[in-house]
Amino acid sequence: MNKKTKFGLSILGLVFGVSAVLSGCAPKVTKTSSSALPPAKKPVAVVKPTPTPQVSQVPSYMKKYPWLANYNIQANSNNIHFAFDKSILTPLDKMILRKDAIYLKYNPNVAIQIQGNCDRRGSEAYNLALGWRRANAAKAYLQDLGIAANRLKTISFGKEKPLCNAHTRVCYAINRRDHFAVVR
Repeated sequence: MNKKTKFGLSILGLVFGVSAVLSGCAPKVTKTSSSALPPAKKPVAVVKPTPTPQVSQVPSYMKKYPWLANYNIQANSNNIHFAFDKSILTPLDKMILRKDAIYLKYNPNVAIQIQGNCDRRGSEAYNLALGWRRANAAKAYLQDLGIAANRLKTISFGKEKPLCNAHTRVCYAINRRDHFAVVR
């Protein structure tokens, strides 16, 4: 045999030997009884009354709209955005507003403020007027979906509250938005 084979066999033998020693039989325990000690008592099973299960009443609409459990109408991801110098709702805006309407329908104590915003281009007066048109377009759509007008407030911030301050087209697009804030 060559050296590698002998070395391999010796390692293998060593592993088997160590495992045989480590897995040896456990020592036997013999019971001794003493007349001085009373016999051990069996533990008495304690029966605990089973608690009545707490059945949480999940509203039926939560089965239809499970996303409502975590919906945040104020999140920036729920803003609606507009094209340059426009206050026309896009299909994506209408989809977001339909989700807002469902949220408002099942949360009747919530009232929102629709905040119209513009990018930095244009005069202050023009952007305030454009912000109002944008906020009122969203309000009118929510009213068409059945939300009461007294739960929808509008305000225009014009170019006063930008989310992005860079002078890029992407930044301008981010700032042309309606944001929703819960007022009660």
